[in-house]
Amino acid sequence: MPLPRHRVGKPALRSRGAERPPLSRANMAMEFGWWVRDDPEQGKYQALAVFHGGTVTWKRKQGHHQPWEPIDPVTPDMWDRLLDEAAKRVPRRLMSPKQFDELKQIRATAEDADTPKPLKRGAHLKRARDLPPPPETGET
Repeated sequence: MPLPRHRVGKPALRSRGAERPPLSRANMAMEFGWWVRDDPEQGKYQALAVFHGGTVTWKRKQGHHQPWEPIDPVTPDMWDRLLDEAAKRVPRRLMSPKQFDELKQIRATAEDADTPKPLKRGAHLKRARDLPPPPETGET
C-alpha cells in the first residue's frame, strides 16, 4: 500500500477516528449561558448553567476579567430560562428528548426539596408487603 501523498516537510494528515471510540453525547456536559440584565441588586451579569451527570451547576460572572462564582439562590425565572434554552436545542438534535425530560425532573426536584426520588422497579410491591395489615373493624 502506498504512503499518502503530502507536501515535502509536512506530515500527512490521517483520520483519527479509528484510534479512539467516539464520545457519546450523553456523557458530555452541556452548557447554557445568557445575560441577566434586569437585576437591580447585582446589576448586569452573565449566568451559566452546566448540565452534567444528572446535576445542574449554576455560576455567574460580573465582568470579563472576573472569576465564575456560584449562584446561591437560583430563582424560578432562571429555571424557566434554562428550560427555554434547552427546548430550543431538542428540535435541532443538540439535546435528546430523554436529556430534556431529565432536566425537567431535576427542576421539579429542586423546586420541591421534599419530592422523593423515583422508586426502583418493584420497590412499591416490597413496601406494600412490609406494611402492617389494615385494622379490622366490626362494621360490615
